[in-house]
Amino acid sequence: MQELDQPSNRYWAPVDPDAPNNAHAFSLELVGHNKRVLELGPAAGAVTRALADRGCRVVCIEVDPEAARHLEGVAEAVVVGDLSDPEVVAAAADDEGFDVVLAGDVLEHLSDPLGVLRACRRTLRPGGYVVVSLPNIAHGDVKLQLLAGQFDYRETGLLDRTHLTFFTRASLGQLFEDAGFLLVDLRRVVVPVFTTEQAVDAASVDPAVLEAVMADPESETYQFVARALVHDGSAELARLAERLVAAETELERERARGAAMEERAESSADRLETTRIELEEARAEIGRLEPLLHEAQALARGFEALSEERQANVDAIRSTRSYRLLAPFRALFARRS
Repeated sequence: MQELDQPSNRYWAPVDPDAPNNAHAFSLELVGHNKRVLELGPAAGAVTRALADRGCRVVCIEVDPEAARHLEGVAEAVVVGDLSDPEVVAAAADDEGFDVVLAGDVLEHLSDPLGVLRACRRTLRPGGYVVVSLPNIAHGDVKLQLLAGQFDYRETGLLDRTHLTFFTRASLGQLFEDAGFLLVDLRRVVVPVFTTEQAVDAASVDPAVLEAVMADPESETYQFVARALVHDGSAELARLAERLVAAETELERERARGAAMEERAESSADRLETTRIELEEARAEIGRLEPLLHEAQALARGFEALSEERQANVDAIRSTRSYRLLAPFRALFARRS
């Protein structure tokens, strides 16, 4: 297989199939191994190569001819065309059909993602499914910007300036339903509020406003990565799928809470270890200073005894007959002074 050279492409990113909290890794896991895949918008083909390494045969649809060039020898076939043209998906289809359609961060760049998904549905074999990743427009950073009267487009990220369609968790589910798919698996890439490329200033946000924004359980969901089956219209299957996704979502949140608790425990352990070290250092310092303390205490006692001795001498002098006889002269001297 031809080596994939790294092109000059703003969407290029290395693919680590084992990376945690990563849309590429989630997508590869949901696609699986040894599948025939129709990949929409592969750009330079980093994910295409990862799919091929997993035994998948990949047909690509790519709008950029230069990016498509990098797919030669990696993809089984490449169709150069714009997904906004309804005939492009049909041009990639053949009698063999596909096990999976992969749309990784593509649908948000289209004016009619529903039409594209419906076209892709017709290319799937029985039992086929789609895997989709797309950004969450309801991320807390975007909400906080909107509350501040801002909606700042950027080169990449949640508000990539080339995005034409925006999605929330609810609209993603509706998209699948309208296209004739059944959502059965949903993963989330989580990025904490104030840490996305939107660069929201935490100091400028009222705590009460932040609390209201964070009440949304998707407030730190940066991307959704979803797998959806072709829906045969069975209401029972739809109910089971809904329960499955709800259970997986709760499990995912429990894992996140567990990870946060573990992180806090590690932080507490770190603080405890720091305190222990500081205590040992303090004890060592006390051990070093203790002899000096004893010496100072001995000197203090010596000064105290000397002071008492001098006071006793003064008292003894004052009690003598000579001291009393000289009292008038001392008084006279004091007046003249």
